[in-house]
Amino acid sequence: MSVRAGQGSDEVLVSQAVWDYLAAAGRPWLVDFQDKQGMSAGIIRRGERGGCCAVRLQPVDGSRRAASGGPTDGPISNETRKAFIDLCRCARKEMSKLDGGPKRKRNLLPCVGVLEPNGEGSLLAPPPPQPRRSQRQQQQRFRRPTDEEACVMLHELSDRKDLEPGMAARGDADDNTVCSICMGDVVEKTTLERCGHSFCRSCLDQAFKVKKACPVCRLVYGQLIGNQPANGSMVVERDPDLELPGHEGYGCICIIYSFPPGLQAPEHPNPGVRYPGTDRVAYLPDSPDGNRVLGLLRRAFEQRLIFTIGTSMTTGMHNVITWNDIHHKTSIWGGPRCFGYPDPTYTVRVTEELREKGITAD
Repeated sequence: MSVRAGQGSDEVLVSQAVWDYLAAAGRPWLVDFQDKQGMSAGIIRRGERGGCCAVRLQPVDGSRRAASGGPTDGPISNETRKAFIDLCRCARKEMSKLDGGPKRKRNLLPCVGVLEPNGEGSLLAPPPPQPRRSQRQQQQRFRRPTDEEACVMLHELSDRKDLEPGMAARGDADDNTVCSICMGDVVEKTTLERCGHSFCRSCLDQAFKVKKACPVCRLVYGQLIGNQPANGSMVVERDPDLELPGHEGYGCICIIYSFPPGLQAPEHPNPGVRYPGTDRVAYLPDSPDGNRVLGLLRRAFEQRLIFTIGTSMTTGMHNVITWNDIHHKTSIWGGPRCFGYPDPTYTVRVTEELREKGITAD
């Protein structure tokens, strides 16, 4: 007889350990199964992989199926197959109670499998656990839409815009009537020329006292002056023989910032309190990009934007000179983690930081 896989086969794949238990301590169960189902179970093949064996179920002599004159090697019924599977599961449960047997359900292997057409078998994997209802609802709520669903949503949105062509314009108009600072109706409307955002005149005046930049898009208006100590110096030196990692073929620009000790001015956090002096060294590649950034840093230093007085993020000391959100490379090696090189995107990032403070190449 050819071996057939699936529910129509008269062979099932059983864990070798389970079958050994049934053939020994569980022998009475096999006898009871034979009496009730009229089917005998016998091993016909031991698998070389997976610790499993093939068991054939066939009618015993004198049973109703054999007496009916029907074929004795045909497919078994689903009811008989289910009864044998339940028998194997009960045997597995009894095995777990024995000394030295597995005690935890997740360590138990499934005991029933199917045969493949080549005669080899594999144990059936247990079904994946079903998520609880609340988990299913949450997954459904936050799942990513399929391409078809996204297309439908896009078409629906387009239809709505076609039906209401003035919807976007009305939304923009509503935004212009609400002040983004006080979140109330705009009073004495003042519109910034370069970005077009509108605010209350009094709200914008108060915001510009803190920083002359748009509160929405942070575009700087006028010249931004910081509170960097006014008695510092910026010295630039060049070393043509020193190449920074990632900028081979170019020399090195060395920037030396020096500040003597002094007293905090009225624009500082604690006027009249003394702050210690400091020296800082930073490095740039002597390349076109490096020299462009150097020019921007010179302007930022003249506008007192490179440093400020506050609390050091590294030492925790108060009333000291600290960097002011314009990152510098203070090491030659070590990469971004050590504030050094190589760092392919550094010049792009520091240019953006300078732009946010109104320092651009224009």
